[in-house]
Amino acid sequence: MKHVYKQLAILGSLLVVCLMLGKANAVEPTPSFSVGDTIFVAYPAPNIKDDAFIVGKVNKVMPNGDYKISVLDYVEGHDYGVSCVPMVKHETTTSGDDMAQVWELWTDTTKLESQKLDYLVSHKDALELGYGKSYFIERNNLYIVFGRWKSDAPMLNAERIQEAEKQAKLNGLQDMVPAFELARLDRMSFYGDYGRPLQAFESIAPMVKTLARVQELFDADAILKRTWFSKQRDWKQIAKSTRQYFLIEAIDKVVDDAKSQLHQEGIDQAAPEDLAQLRKYIEVFARK
Repeated sequence: MKHVYKQLAILGSLLVVCLMLGKANAVEPTPSFSVGDTIFVAYPAPNIKDDAFIVGKVNKVMPNGDYKISVLDYVEGHDYGVSCVPMVKHETTTSGDDMAQVWELWTDTTKLESQKLDYLVSHKDALELGYGKSYFIERNNLYIVFGRWKSDAPMLNAERIQEAEKQAKLNGLQDMVPAFELARLDRMSFYGDYGRPLQAFESIAPMVKTLARVQELFDADAILKRTWFSKQRDWKQIAKSTRQYFLIEAIDKVVDDAKSQLHQEGIDQAAPEDLAQLRKYIEVFARK
């Protein structure tokens, strides 16, 4: 992910990010572009880490509104063969045989050939350059917050996670909110007011509350429950759903954190009923 967003940083100032805070939707209405315009072609992925984009210059506007672009920058690794069509840079009358030869020039569809080929991209994927950059940067910011929680970053407080929930809604990532809610509850199980680390016994009651939320999610979503408990998870399929992907990762961490608390010294000072409930949840959430 890092190399993707280093490219974005080079492309322009991060000040455009602030513009996103006033937008209620992730993607603005599809704008119209003209020959010579530089556009941002967005391919957002449900799991965010596989986001891809092309920055290109419009060389021709097709009758249906799609764009023939020359590539200025792009993210390697994404399979552009499912969303772009290669075209010769200097058009002549193109026969079927000529098109076959064009495709032969593009043997690795995870890389774009900028010297010999242009590409036809859908107008539905085209965004104004500044907007597209800020949109993807905001998505990456949310991914970073989630990753910091997973790695137990000490300076990440519950308030920052709550702010991420709000930002997710503003950026069309409402499906991340349930995972952020779990992350916030989990963080509140270990840190109190003003960031004070809780003692082991103090963490038991809020951890029970967090696991109770997991149970509520399972009760309301049979597919989530079945997928989480599956011995062999199909991550390729899971990654097609933002909600499923981030919730499963969040539940994994919450359950692991709860298990680890049972091995901490001093937990016997917690209320007996809370300890009993914690042990019960851990037994219920055992993936066998």
